[in-house]
Amino acid sequence: MADWVWAETTVSPRSGPAIRGDVTSISRTEVVLTGRTNKKEYRIPANQIDRIRWESEPAQVSQNRIEERNGQFDKAIEGYQAALKEAANENLRTDLEFDIARASASKALKDEDRYDDAIDRLEKFHTAHPTNFRYYEALRLLAQLYMSKGDVEKGNGALRATDDAPWTDFKMETDILKAKVALAHDDLGGALKALEGVIAVTPATPAERSRRYEALVTKASCLQKQTKYQQATDVLSGILEEASDEDTKTLADACVRLGDCYQAGGRTKEAILAYLRVDILFPKEKKQHAEALYYLSRLFAQDGKPDKAAEAAARLQERYPKSSWTARLTSAAPK
Repeated sequence: MADWVWAETTVSPRSGPAIRGDVTSISRTEVVLTGRTNKKEYRIPANQIDRIRWESEPAQVSQNRIEERNGQFDKAIEGYQAALKEAANENLRTDLEFDIARASASKALKDEDRYDDAIDRLEKFHTAHPTNFRYYEALRLLAQLYMSKGDVEKGNGALRATDDAPWTDFKMETDILKAKVALAHDDLGGALKALEGVIAVTPATPAERSRRYEALVTKASCLQKQTKYQQATDVLSGILEEASDEDTKTLADACVRLGDCYQAGGRTKEAILAYLRVDILFPKEKKQHAEALYYLSRLFAQDGKPDKAAEAAARLQERYPKSSWTARLTSAAPK
């Protein structure tokens, strides 16, 4: 454990400068701070909070959060649990409980054997802390886990519990989740219906803009499954023209789905070019990059370029050894 701690609470919003002060109140929808020097009151909406460093929080917890963002879930959880044992600040203790539950959920979404443990932690958290600013986020994660597990009824129940959340971007996110679950069950009509309201939003914030793009990418996936390839590529091409160069996740998502559409339509060379855009322009978007390398390894082989296929496969295995795309590659390899 680190031998120094934060002297006052620091809230880092998703955009804008960090805010420091003393916590005066916490609710489902906001955290309120009062500056120690200027005595100014700051009200930070819960959906805009990226992270909080609590007063008396050990510095090591920041490193644990970096580990979690990097996918080192076991290491992060171990660090959170060690900090929880020593934490005296009640707000810090509550947030560490959520950190453990969130990291457990992220781990479970990569390893279905972990669903029950993560669900149990999130159920306990939202029940024990109904007025915490992490409440709605916990319910969203809970819904995602239930639906990934195939328990749509409980997933929808968790989503219904978020109906009173006051933020447009959060409501957009829950509708997209409903659409993705419907898509996974080949309920294309239900998926498209869930996306209608999201796509109709005129974005007023960067978060709302990102959610709308995500909805459009999901719509394109629905159109592809309906074999409406031209309509799907038109949607994706529009995103690639419209999205900011800084929104690399959106651009990478659109490129991957564009490659999928070209593949499904038998347009191998165009699919290769779409996946290559991810490889060349967006290699830091790890999830999309791994998927693109997987398909490049297959499509280059189909296109009569075995050396390039082998190179793409080797880079996938080297850079993303634990990716599901690497597992798929190795399971399909000749024995």
